Amino acid sequence: MRLHAAIAVLVLTCLAATGARAQCAFDQSVPNANEVLTETQPEVTIDFTDEFRLDDVRVVSLDDKAEWPTNWARPAEEVRQTAFRMTKPLPPGKYLVEWNGYLRRHHHADGGSIAFTVAKSGDIPPATPAVAEPKAAARRSGSGSPYPMLLGAAGRPKDQ
Repeated sequence: MRLHAAIAVLVLTCLAATGARAQCAFDQSVPNANEVLTETQPEVTIDFTDEFRLDDVRVVSLDDKAEWPTNWARPAEEVRQTAFRMTKPLPPGKYLVEWNGYLRRHHHADGGSIAFTVAKSGDIPPATPAVAEPKAAARRSGSGSPYPMLLGAAGRPKDQ
């Protein structure tokens, strides 16, 4: 009897328990992740989804792990956005903006990074890719499909 009760309690506990889900405060940034920039002293903007106590922001070179100085100042209160510039021009290379702080609403620390590249003046990719010729649309399954409801309105012949 005790074994059955212990198993029942264990099963109910497993069913009632939910997994912890992290809540990330990051919303968007300028530059975007993996963006290629031409400006050597770009303005960096980071937007957050909630009020966020921002503790640290830094820019690190991925090529030599050097930290680059910025004009970022730690805010006195929680913020939804931060913006800063480099105080020295960045040479061409790959960089990482790293940020961390505390998301009080969800009671946990949060942080992240945004990778970007500063290109050499001659290595700048075109702003938009070349226009490609449109390809013909792929044929959809005919009415002989055993799952016509998955085909939507375009997959059914009009006479059915």
